[in-house]
Amino acid sequence: MDVKGIIKDFGDNIEIKTELPFLDKEYFEKNIKGRAYTKLQENNEEYWAIKNNGEYIIDKFKGIDKLVEDLKKESVLDPLTKCYNKKGIELLTEKFLEEFLRYGFPLSVMMLDIDFFKKVNDTYGHLAGDYVLKEVANIIKNTIRKSDFCGRFGGEEFIVVLPNTKLSGAMRLAERIRENIQNHQFIFNNQKINITISIGITTASKSDSLFSLIQRADEALYEAKNKGRNRVEYR
Repeated sequence: MDVKGIIKDFGDNIEIKTELPFLDKEYFEKNIKGRAYTKLQENNEEYWAIKNNGEYIIDKFKGIDKLVEDLKKESVLDPLTKCYNKKGIELLTEKFLEEFLRYGFPLSVMMLDIDFFKKVNDTYGHLAGDYVLKEVANIIKNTIRKSDFCGRFGGEEFIVVLPNTKLSGAMRLAERIRENIQNHQFIFNNQKINITISIGITTASKSDSLFSLIQRADEALYEAKNKGRNRVEYR
């Protein structure tokens, strides 16, 4: 692997092997440590630091940079929730799947669906439904990490892409999202609306395509719904 640097974090001991003069222990502690994906800018050069198990790999990862620039030029935000739209979240998922297949960085994907959302629209009206969608999106975005990505896949379905995240971390995060939504006070026109969410999780494998990865997360979501909703399932 042709990279600009590798940092091994052993806790008290940090081992740095790099050709970048600015990348010392102090810089690592301040700008990189503990983050899954971090963009670094130094001397008019841009790099990415990507955590993989106990190592941080430093390189330019131009594919990620190109994707970010491409997304800036396109309309990829959902106008209601301000999450990525279906096109944007699929582009991001595909790019991080490519990085997983190339470098082995773990990748997890969540598919989330608001339980009984049709009943919300039928009972309280479509404006209430829009309010719930925006509130759920905000809760998701405020719960996930800065290195994660949230998209509205369609209707009341959302996708969360978790770069450099194994199953255990994805499950913990999904439970936090589920609990935060269940405990949130949804109030529209002085009426309380009880909202829960079902979540399906999967992790990338070497045989995956974008379609198979999302399909498996969707299958896990439907398993969560079939088992009673307001729960997290993995497939």
